[in-house]
Parts: sequence; C-alpha cells; structure tokens
Amino acid sequence: MKKSSRTRNSALNLITSIGGQLLVTALHFVTRTVFVNTLGASYLGIGGLFTNILSMLSLTELGVATAITFKLYQPLANNDEKRVRVLMKFYKQAYRVIGIAIMVLGLCLIPTLPFLIKDYESLEALEINAVLVFILYLLQSVSSYLFFAYRSAIMRANQKKYILDVADYAVTIMTSVTQILILIFLRDFVIYTASVIVFNIIKNIINAIISKKRYPEFFIREKDSISKEEVFGLIKDCGALFLYKINAVVIKATDNLVLSTFWGLVLVGKYSNYLLIYRTIVSLLKKVYEAIRASMGNLFATESVEKQYSFFKIVNFVSIVLFGTAGVGVAVCANELIQVWLGEKYVVDSVLPVLIGVELLFAGIILNLTQIRSVSGVFRQMWYRPLLGILVNLGVSIALVQIWGISGVVVGTIATYFFTNFLIDPILIHKYSFNNFKPVSEYYKKNFLYIFILSAICAADMFICNNVFVGHGWFSVIVHILFVGLSVPCVLVLIFWNREECIYFRNLLVRVKERVFKAIRKK
Repeated sequence: MKKSSRTRNSALNLITSIGGQLLVTALHFVTRTVFVNTLGASYLGIGGLFTNILSMLSLTELGVATAITFKLYQPLANNDEKRVRVLMKFYKQAYRVIGIAIMVLGLCLIPTLPFLIKDYESLEALEINAVLVFILYLLQSVSSYLFFAYRSAIMRANQKKYILDVADYAVTIMTSVTQILILIFLRDFVIYTASVIVFNIIKNIINAIISKKRYPEFFIREKDSISKEEVFGLIKDCGALFLYKINAVVIKATDNLVLSTFWGLVLVGKYSNYLLIYRTIVSLLKKVYEAIRASMGNLFATESVEKQYSFFKIVNFVSIVLFGTAGVGVAVCANELIQVWLGEKYVVDSVLPVLIGVELLFAGIILNLTQIRSVSGVFRQMWYRPLLGILVNLGVSIALVQIWGISGVVVGTIATYFFTNFLIDPILIHKYSFNNFKPVSEYYKKNFLYIFILSAICAADMFICNNVFVGHGWFSVIVHILFVGLSVPCVLVLIFWNREECIYFRNLLVRVKERVFKAIRKK
C-alpha cells in the first residue's frame, strides 16, 4: 500500500474519530450531570466499581484481538484472501469461547460482592439489588464478544475503521439520549444499565453487516484452519499479551476496588467524576493512535527500519504535545471544572488534579510504546515486565490509600507507569522492533527534557489561571482551558521548531493548506 494511501486512510480515520468523539464526549457529560442530579454519588460508585471488576474479567480475552490483528497486516498488504479467511475463522471461534468464559467467571464472582463493597448493606436502603445490577454489567461485557463482534477486525486492520466509526457514534448517541430520557422520566438505575446491552448488540450487528458487505470475500465459508504449530505460537503470544493486559487492568481497574474496600462508595463516586474527565481525554486522544494503527501495521510490514524509527519519533512528539497539553489542563482546571459543574462538595483536594495530569502525560507516552510493540509483534520478549508493574501498583496503592486516599491510588499508577512501562518498554522496542537502530539513551534524554519543559509550563499556567480572571463560573473555566490549550503546544512547537519531529508536521500543514486552497480554486 502506497504511503499516500496510508496517509489518506489515517486522515479519514482521524477525522471521523475525533469528530464523533467530541459529540459523544459532550453527551457523556450531559448524561453524567443528569445522573448525579437524579440518582446521586452512591449510584456512581457502584457503577464505577462493577465496571472495574468486569474490566478484570476482560482479561479472559487474553490479547487474542491484538495477536490476530497483527497477523492480519501482512496478508492484507499482500492480498492473500485465503490466509485472511483462515485467521478470521480462528478469531470467530476464539471470541465465542471468550464470551462464554467471561459469563461463567462473572457468575462465580457474585458470592464475593459483599466483600468487595464496603457499603454493601447500605445498598438496600437505596433499593439497589447489587446482584441484579452486577449481572447486567456482566451481560454488557459479554455482549461485546458475541453477535458477530469479531467481524469488525477486518475493517480496522485494513485501515477502514472510519467507516465503522460513523455507525458506532450513531449508536452511542442513541444510547446516551435513551439513558438521559430514562434518568429524567423513570429514574431507574436497572433500566438505565440494561439499555447499554441492547445497544451493544445493535452496534455489533451493524458493524458485522458493514464488514461483510465491504469485504464479502473474507467471509466465505473456509474449510481450512490454522495449523497446530501456529495455534501454539498464538497461544504463546496471547500468554505474553495476557500478562500485559493484567498489568493494564491492575493499573486502572483496581483503583475503585481499592478505594471501595478502604473508603466506601461515596469517595468512589467523587473519584469517578475525575476519572470521567481522565477517561474522556484518553478516549478522545486515543483516536489519533487508533486512526494510524493499521497504517503503522502496514508500514512495519513493508518499510525499512529507518522509516519506522522516524515515524516512532514523530508519534512520540505528538504524544507529548497532546497528552502534555491535556495533563497541564487537568492539573490547572479540573477542580474549577468540577466545582462549577457539580458543586463544591464533589471537589476532593488540590493535589489530585496535578497527579492525574502527571498520569495523563505518562499514559500518552506509554500509549505510543504499546502501539509500536503491538504492530511490530513484540509480545513474548521480557514477558515478566508486566508482573513487576502489578507488584508496584498494588503495593504502592494499598500502602498509600490509607494515608492519602484517592491521591495515594493515583501515585501507585504513576509509580507503575514510570518504573516499568517508561523505563523498561523503550529498551524492548529499541532492541526488538528497531534492531538497535538508535541507542535507547537518546529516547530517555529527549523525554526527560519534554517532561522538564512541561513541568515549567504547568507551574506558569497554574499561577496565571489561579490569579487571573477567576470567579466567573463557566466563563472562567472556558477561558482557562483555552489558555492552557494554546500555551502548551505553542511553547513546545517554538522550542522544538527545527527538530525533525516538528519539521514533519510543518510540512504536513503546508500540504494540507495547499490541498484546501486547490479545492477552493476548483470550486
């Protein structure tokens, strides 16, 4: 596939992803506002807790999607239809097994709910049937793997994700609108939760129809199956990916579990509002990586190491700009946003937003590392690294949660990101993905410089926003967000104006401008 085609597909994926996600983000905040005003913090807490528990059950997926998608890049680039059909057949069978396994494991967890929820007995006063709600959340998770869910992989691996995004966002909008109406007119948490299951099934079926219509040749019944040797190879890859998934789940999904165990559901509910901001930003910015993932897979399957490494450096700089801006924004504006949006009683303390901002920055850096590892097939190397991450996260979180509450849990996440992902993953990637094309020390030097500059920008922005134009409600929030959103990327771009990473985007902007003017002249 030509570079222009990769660029075009990435651009289309990005435009549809960002545009749709902005609309969905606005709806999520409206839904959360209605939820808080109609049901309250305890319902938020139980929802967050069950979501985290079921995130841990998603470990049953074992990284099958990542391993299969990696296997699809080469045959799609070579137009090998039979090979694609064989892989999709295996993917279909694997997802059926996974869906059933999650359901069985989830049902086995029901007797443990009184031990996982500190305020379990008080739920009766709220008329919450914890078992019923948990089963509904379980069905939400299971529905993500059934009803032809596997079919969408072919669109994503073949750089056509933007086609599915349109349908996905349409269904998500319908879900949010339905939930808002349920909260306003029925105020029923059970029906609110159950609505997601219905729309999950609808989304899977729509995506399956689109995928089969677009690529019917890949869904013809295939007699052959992948060889036993390849199955064992995939099992080994999935085993390594399973450890990475455990690490990822432990880092975020256990936060609410630890808080619920030591502090109760009310604090979990307050934290969930900050978590909503965090997840909204990550979901939005991840669209950039999702938009280019298939193109990166094609690049790693067809291009030289020099081009691969150049692209890696460019995406790393983009990660710093995007997630650095978001991290500074959260550190400076999160408490002001929570106070104006939900009220002073939902504000936790001044340290938490700063810690979440730091976590956001590392999340962006690591997202790039994770994507490179996935598209280059670095799964089994140093498989024990995730185990170290699990020990660091749980150890620090449990030790500090009793002293610092929510902030202690976030410090545990930051410690894990820094001491495992940030320090170890670059070594693996430089050695196995890029064959030591460049020394890893260059990567560390550059990123520590980025972090130092972002820290200085954050301190300056925080001083300005805390002393200029305060006390004007939403107007102040919007002004401060815009100020941070402009100041951080502008300073970074000015400092690194003549670096390779920045020159690439300067040239890209020039090409975009020329195409826009050319289109205008034609009209």
